[in-house]
Amino acid sequence: MNNLKLAVRNLLRNRRRSVTTILTMVIGMTALLLFGGFISSIYFGMQTEIVRSQGHLHIYPQGYLEYGSSRSTDYYIDDYKALINTINSDDFLKNSIEVITPIVHLNGIAGNYAADTSKTFFATGLIPSEHNKMQLWDNHKLNVKPLYLALTDDNTAQGVVGFGMARMLNLCESLNIADCSDHPSQFLNDGAIDDDVVFLQSLVEDEIAESQADKSAPHIDLLASTASGAPNAVSLSIVKAQRQGNKILDDSFIAMHLQQAQQLVFSNDSRVTTIVLQLKNSELMEEIQVYLEHFLDKGGSASGKLEVKNFTQFNAEFYQVMNMFFVIFIFVALVISLVVLFTTINTLTMSVMERVSEIGSLRAMGLRRSAVRWQFLLEGMVIGVVGATLGIIVAIGLAQLFNQAGFSWIAPGSAERRNLQVLLFSTPYLMFGTWFFMIFVATLSSLMPARFAAKMNIVDAIRNS
Repeated sequence: MNNLKLAVRNLLRNRRRSVTTILTMVIGMTALLLFGGFISSIYFGMQTEIVRSQGHLHIYPQGYLEYGSSRSTDYYIDDYKALINTINSDDFLKNSIEVITPIVHLNGIAGNYAADTSKTFFATGLIPSEHNKMQLWDNHKLNVKPLYLALTDDNTAQGVVGFGMARMLNLCESLNIADCSDHPSQFLNDGAIDDDVVFLQSLVEDEIAESQADKSAPHIDLLASTASGAPNAVSLSIVKAQRQGNKILDDSFIAMHLQQAQQLVFSNDSRVTTIVLQLKNSELMEEIQVYLEHFLDKGGSASGKLEVKNFTQFNAEFYQVMNMFFVIFIFVALVISLVVLFTTINTLTMSVMERVSEIGSLRAMGLRRSAVRWQFLLEGMVIGVVGATLGIIVAIGLAQLFNQAGFSWIAPGSAERRNLQVLLFSTPYLMFGTWFFMIFVATLSSLMPARFAAKMNIVDAIRNS
């Protein structure tokens, strides 16, 4: 305790120099915490976007991720309702799952033949009410606006397309989409209909007549291949265009009812390609993934071997983006630590030079070299503790002001603007880790002046007075 008091008093000898050093550390600490809080907001924001749209865990037929995109009809889960009921019968899984819902992924050709346009598509067949329930997940309290699909469970003939898909199929005017225009008329043909179009229209003619489609809404025809390789077609009434975060997806996205997708690809309603699980808590994801894998291996499935993947495995870009920001954070931390390091070294070195005779007198009175060394290390530690603590206080204040300012942005992988926030408390180890890091840097920077002071020759030091 006496050594601590002495270290504080020594630092107060030259208040201006000590305050300048501490201020440098406060600025560095504040900058590092604010940037770390911004990275936290990106991490939790991207996680929320993915979990809301795709869930935490996917159950696939084994090999689907590797080969399913080219042969989706060969990889399916049969009798999916029985599998969902089996999962819901387990107490641990049932209490951990927020939503469990089936999905059908498919691709093919979409045509708006009234406008003589067609485009390859990637579609998702889903249950609208369950998908919209997933949009309510907000485990990290970010207050992100949910993006509901404009579909209902009772009308299976409706669909939603991406903005790019609507533009390419000449649906901009019919859907009243702002900042979107249909193809100029000079690019359309003279009205002649190709044989392929006649063939497709003959396939969907009966389906159009019997569907629940809103005849006043624009409709498109979807052509895909069934599991047996035969062509199949359905007609969808497009009720809305919703922007997607990725341009490639936006140019090919279609959302439709699960039943329509099943009929288009499998010609029955017992098969799906994926079962999506949204959990109540992201922290349990890996534990539940391992438990679910053992659970499925033990219980078996009508579709054979199944595998469970979490959102970091079927969204590889998630960790690619986060690793990029992590590397940037480390680089910024190194730059700031160098500034703090040399500033503290300069301050303590000047303090040593001003106290040469004092050090010589203490050494002549029997003070050990280790005690001299420890005294200057303690002074560096005091600078670190004071600067890091004040940095946390300033960072919290600035973060609150920034979050209240109402700035917004379009985050990576998102199509909608959301509040730009600095989340300091969502990741506690960020604050405490940065605090200990700054104290370590300040203490480390005092090592060289401390060694210099401890190695002084007693006679030369006293003579300096």
